[in-house]
Amino acid sequence: MKRLLILALLVAIAACDNAEDSVLPGHDGAALRITNTSDFAITALKVIPGGGGTQVYEDIAPGGTTAYLPFDYIYSYAYLEAIMEEDTLVLQPIDYVGATAYDSGAYTYRVQISGDSAPESLSIEFQED
Repeated sequence: MKRLLILALLVAIAACDNAEDSVLPGHDGAALRITNTSDFAITALKVIPGGGGTQVYEDIAPGGTTAYLPFDYIYSYAYLEAIMEEDTLVLQPIDYVGATAYDSGAYTYRVQISGDSAPESLSIEFQED
């Protein structure tokens, strides 16, 4: 009986340790989703987080959050190209020298598009999930 209880506890601890792996089963790298914190709908958002791959997130409503997509690794900032109907905004990092590469776990880029009646600027906030 004691052996069974110990085995059950070990299985439960292992399941807790692998909780982040369940975000994208079978993927060993980072998982990234986007939250649109602006009042503008994003038709498409191209994300290049410094060499860890490229993904395009589509149809992100104001206040909406996408599903996670896989990357080999990401940084806390990235090249972003946001398309909102007839407008396109680009956020271009200079480099990633000295930046930490996140190669596992789940993360969110909180994207903010500012402007009164039309999109004028683009920024991101990095969040570990």
